Amino acid sequence: MAEFWLVKSKDQLEDRVRYFQQYLEREWNWEYPVQWKVSRYSGKRSKSQNALWWMWCEEMAAHFTAGGADIDKERMALMLKNKFLGTEDIYCNNTVIEGQVRGTSKLSPGEMCEFMDQVMAWALDCGVTLTCPADSEYMQIKGG
Repeated sequence: MAEFWLVKSKDQLEDRVRYFQQYLEREWNWEYPVQWKVSRYSGKRSKSQNALWWMWCEEMAAHFTAGGADIDKERMALMLKNKFLGTEDIYCNNTVIEGQVRGTSKLSPGEMCEFMDQVMAWALDCGVTLTCPADSEYMQIKGG
């Protein structure tokens, strides 16, 4: 389970802590511990990164299909997310859905860039050259 409270100023702090407490009292399954992690908010991966990611999945699927594999871009994406991002358990109140492939939607731009670096290296090892526009956000994050 991943709930999220964003605090943009000191003025919001008291309310957010109260909302967090109310949420725990109302929703949390106390058979499991709670982790409270404080970190700087950096937003989620961008639409630009996501679009390039899906372009890459399509290019890789086309490459492997031409070689006789039975794979489309959705299964390519699932395979690569499993390989490089792994799995996680999803908590829904008292239900645990184990071993779900992690998605990219909650990755920060930097985390998405790191994931894409791994995919790029893997694709090159497999003989696939991926499109990488110089003006893409992926290349901007990499400093290129």
